[in-house]
Amino acid sequence: MNDLHSRCSQESLHKRYLGPRTGLTPVEWERMTKPGTALTWVTYAPESPERLIAVLQLVGSAGGDSADLGLLIEDAWQNRRLGTALVRHARTQGHRIGATAVTGTVDRRNTAMLRILKGLGARLSFGGGSVIDVVLAATTADEPLEPVAGGRRFREQARPGSVGLAASGRLPLR
Repeated sequence: MNDLHSRCSQESLHKRYLGPRTGLTPVEWERMTKPGTALTWVTYAPESPERLIAVLQLVGSAGGDSADLGLLIEDAWQNRRLGTALVRHARTQGHRIGATAVTGTVDRRNTAMLRILKGLGARLSFGGGSVIDVVLAATTADEPLEPVAGGRRFREQARPGSVGLAASGRLPLR
């Protein structure tokens, strides 16, 4: 996991953690993978399964009704719709830890993540400063996603380098 962090730019790490960061401690990894309260998925490069290119996590809140979203994608794999596919997947899995909503805090300059969240219907709260709080209703895998007023409907695109979520839960690269 920390090898993935070492391949990410400081800008990507800042967008993910909202501050300087170089990796995860064992305690942080344990929190991200604690059964019943957290879900973590890793994505690897198809040609080398030992090389992680993204990590996605949902960590449940103390009240249990929401889960905090975290996503880090290696710079070379950004802008291929991987983030959209992963966030969409996370939103369908929150129920596994009792969450009815996926929440997060996003840097105002993280336009890619804001575009993903807006496209999936997230509510944005501009509280001031450099961050935006977001709430995205959790769905189940078989619920259709509704378009957002003024937003675009998510659609799979079969173009080189784009990704889509297969029924198996794997993310095939096209």
